[in-house]
Amino acid sequence: MDTKLTDLKLKPALLAELLQLGFETSRDMAHLSNAECLRIPGIAGRGWRKIAAAVGREPFSGMRKK
Repeated sequence: MDTKLTDLKLKPALLAELLQLGFETSRDMAHLSNAECLRIPGIAGRGWRKIAAAVGREPFSGMRKK
C-alpha cells in the first residue's frame, strides 16, 4: 500500500495535480473517501481505477445497482 503515484503511470496532468495537492504515495490518499477522491480535478475512469487498486479498495464500493 506504499505505491508511489508516479509508478501508476497516470496521465501527466492528473499526476501533476495530485503532487501539487501533496499526495506522493497511495498511503497519502487512503484517508479520503471515494467521493472525495473523485472530486479532485482530473480523476476519472482509468486513473481512478488505478488509484483505487493501489489504495486497496473497490473503485465502486458503496454504490447501489439500479
